[in-house]
Amino acid sequence: MKRNLPVIAVIGRPNVGKSTLINRICVNQEAIVHSEPMITRDRKYNRTDWDGVEFFILDTGGIDMFSEEKLAPEISKQSKKAIEEADIVIFVVDIRDPISPLDEDIADMLRKSGKPVIFTGNKWDSERASYYTEDYLKFGFGYPVSISAIHGLNISELLDDIIKKIRSLPAYDDISVQDDEEESEIPHISILGQPNVGKSTLFNTLIKEDRVIVDEVAGTTRDSIDSLVEHDGKTYKFVDTAGLKKDKIREEDLEFYSKIRTLKSIERSDVCLLLIDSSREITNQDEKILMTCLEKGASVCAVFNKIDILDDDELNAKVEDFLDRTDYLRFIPYIKISALKDMGIKRIFKIIEELLDERNKKIPDNKLNTLFKELGASSSLNVKGKKFKIKFIRQIRISPPGFLVFSNMDISKKSNIKRYIESNLREKFGFKGTPIFLKFKF
Repeated sequence: MKRNLPVIAVIGRPNVGKSTLINRICVNQEAIVHSEPMITRDRKYNRTDWDGVEFFILDTGGIDMFSEEKLAPEISKQSKKAIEEADIVIFVVDIRDPISPLDEDIADMLRKSGKPVIFTGNKWDSERASYYTEDYLKFGFGYPVSISAIHGLNISELLDDIIKKIRSLPAYDDISVQDDEEESEIPHISILGQPNVGKSTLFNTLIKEDRVIVDEVAGTTRDSIDSLVEHDGKTYKFVDTAGLKKDKIREEDLEFYSKIRTLKSIERSDVCLLLIDSSREITNQDEKILMTCLEKGASVCAVFNKIDILDDDELNAKVEDFLDRTDYLRFIPYIKISALKDMGIKRIFKIIEELLDERNKKIPDNKLNTLFKELGASSSLNVKGKKFKIKFIRQIRISPPGFLVFSNMDISKKSNIKRYIESNLREKFGFKGTPIFLKFKF
């Protein structure tokens, strides 16, 4: 299943306000904005609408062919792919600055592409200020639409131009819209892990496209990037996330915003794939990420990556180390893959389907109460000398599963009894890789 909506790419050199414009158009803050250049690195699709017309607006990294930044060529490559993919291009310049060689190169690139262009001059903050509007006429795109993304000036005029261009597209009559209810039924799968464990490589392998930049430098991915993937007639939304580092007393603001984006991705996920670099030591951070997923209601599978560079004994030792550290979470499954060599990738789809089945499992009341009635007869659980009894238990939700427990006393703060109930639910009914939430009444 493919969503057939027009794609609008926002293109320009670094720091002209592209991500600020994206956030203004999308209302809610979708893109990380920062004074440091080249914060946006990968192509990110944001769905929005205006005047009854829906479209994707595509955020891109700044094009700078002359930058000494190591990732600049890859960032520019992603932007060029965005131009190829777009139906319409918004070319953003800073009209407070004179024309730069980069602006000229981008304008030349867009003329050669033949794509419809909406020329936009950002940072137009006052009618009394001095701007270089007339100079930019040399590009041949006419007068730029003067806007201020940060202050919201003339954004509606720009949106009107976008809709006018969309309606003039030859394929506009064929555009179909997938409603929110249908999209909400697509499983969300987040790829998580520490920095540099291969998350972006796995994401690119799954979507069969180099959509996110891969580099050995930790922190290359700074935002959450998603894409729809079809496999065996089913559709999944995979999300590549920024690496979750060990908590620090002082975090740089970019790290903080990337972390917030990743945590939001977990909250929206049905399944999280915890990617572990098999060539590195297992750490407490791996365990912490796993626990974060469970606390936020996502099902989890541990995925041991880079198995192509280890022999069987080394790999088995890493798995055993992980299992020893997470002995209390033995319900979490694991698989072994190599994202780079495309080894074991089919296992990912298999385990995702298993976990989706587990988190949507519904247990009848009679089976639940029969189980705990039998257990209660032989149980020796006591609270302050009084025997604990479950009067009635009922499943009250799925995805993730939740249970309401009626008992003969208040045990909401008794962790040993909670573990007793959860372990028996898992032993009898499974719930592999899936958190179980308990609510108590007495």
